Amino acid sequence: MQRSIAMTAKRFLHRNLLENGKPRTASSPSFSHCSSCRCWVRASSSVSGGDLRERLSKTRLRDIKLNDAIDLFSDMVKSRPFPSIVDFNRLLSAIVKLKKYDVVISLGKKMEVLGIRNDLYTFNIVINCFCCCFQVSLALSILGKMLKLGYEPDRVTIGSLVNGFCRRNRVSDAVSLVDKMVEIGYKPDIVAYNAIIDSLCKTRRVNDAFDFFKEIERKGIRPNVVTYTALVNGLCNSSRWSDAARLLSDMIKRKITPNVITYSALLDAFVKNGKVLEAKELFEEMVRMSIDPDIVTYSSLINGLCLHDRIDEANQMFDLMVSKGCLADVVSYNTLINGFCKAKRVEDGMKLFREMSQRGLVSNTVTYNTLIQGFFQAGDVDKAQEFFSQMDFFGISPDIWTYNILLGGLCDNGELEKALVIFEDMQKREMDLDIVTYTTVIRGMCKTGKVEEAWSLFCNLSLKGLKPDIVTYTTMMSGLCTKGLQHEVEALYTKMKQEGLMKNDCTLSDGDITLSAELIKKMLSCGYAPSLLKDIKSGVCKKALSLL
Repeated sequence: MQRSIAMTAKRFLHRNLLENGKPRTASSPSFSHCSSCRCWVRASSSVSGGDLRERLSKTRLRDIKLNDAIDLFSDMVKSRPFPSIVDFNRLLSAIVKLKKYDVVISLGKKMEVLGIRNDLYTFNIVINCFCCCFQVSLALSILGKMLKLGYEPDRVTIGSLVNGFCRRNRVSDAVSLVDKMVEIGYKPDIVAYNAIIDSLCKTRRVNDAFDFFKEIERKGIRPNVVTYTALVNGLCNSSRWSDAARLLSDMIKRKITPNVITYSALLDAFVKNGKVLEAKELFEEMVRMSIDPDIVTYSSLINGLCLHDRIDEANQMFDLMVSKGCLADVVSYNTLINGFCKAKRVEDGMKLFREMSQRGLVSNTVTYNTLIQGFFQAGDVDKAQEFFSQMDFFGISPDIWTYNILLGGLCDNGELEKALVIFEDMQKREMDLDIVTYTTVIRGMCKTGKVEEAWSLFCNLSLKGLKPDIVTYTTMMSGLCTKGLQHEVEALYTKMKQEGLMKNDCTLSDGDITLSAELIKKMLSCGYAPSLLKDIKSGVCKKALSLL
């Protein structure tokens, strides 16, 4: 059996070398490059066994810092005789929890140089670390070394390698490895199979995931809550909400109790599909089953209620969350603040903003972006600008979305000149401007009659390495209409079709119907009845006419 496993590992390693080239030596990442590894230059000193045992206790290792861990390792390798391999494994595991996989690999190499003999647990730690560093080839080379020393892989070994392949989106290799293990009499556990199912779902191969699910059931392997949760997530992400709900029912019938992650995934999917009522019913079902909703569950439901203008219900849900001892985080606060701002209740949003500060939560760029936009929508330009200025004072860096909100807010409130000053400053600072930035300025120019300047900016987009999108075209066409430039409008319309931006001969999709209506209205008001207007009225944009 061991020889068969060795052959399997060898074949996998050989194929990896062919695909990826010669791997770096197992010593990489280089230990000498670890900033915290100053400990090797210290002179040898005697360390008492009692001191080491105390420092290696579970209590001390639980909250150990990286520098302290490396210092401890240094003292361990100076001790004579060496501490047991169990002690080394305990320390390496603590560093793994810090996600410092490269450090673990370096320390493992140092142990090898010093002649400290690894056991299966050590090999598993190192294999897992290589996999976490996306170095599956090196993980397989460790497997080969381990087999030569007479160790057989266990479920942890195979699980780590399967995870490693899945992390690289090499699911077929993961499946092949598992199949080979089964062929030679080894039985991987459900953890390895779950990793494959989860990877298939995350890469939108849900049907393949279900086929694999049925296959493992035929083999007599019982799925668990993690298996079902991965499938529910996959179905939800593929907009197959009914299938996800049926799977949840099947899960309960089979007496596999869904956990908070399962419910949260389905609830979030319902919310994103506009099924807020179903989401609330699912939430109530969770409570009936004594499954405590977590911050993710509450945030999804609060977001759904806000998206559907049910802000008071969202606020009640927020209060319920806090009353149940589930502390709100920055994301949940931002979600509710956004809901209040969209409902033009920016002062209520500000109350939450102040509450965040009182609770010691630090507002982020999203918080400020939301409130700046809220003040602009409420027509309070001064407050919006004041809030923007506060960002620098509090050390919060504006992103491109912040500037786009600022430009749009100024343009919409008749402050084009101020917007242009900021726009020019952004260009001088060589900021990475996107198509939204330019579209916003073009819209502001067109709105104030500066159509020629807008047209010049539009024509120079390609020089900036940017491609106009459907909103940019529609904005520019609307501006050209006001100047009676029918030829240019029709030329833009033709170009838009050639670029493949039209959907069913319609200017905009459902999400942009308002803009479509504005364009049609503008063309009609300018006395146009060109052939393209018939096209614009067709398809989805018939809905836009109802807004006229």
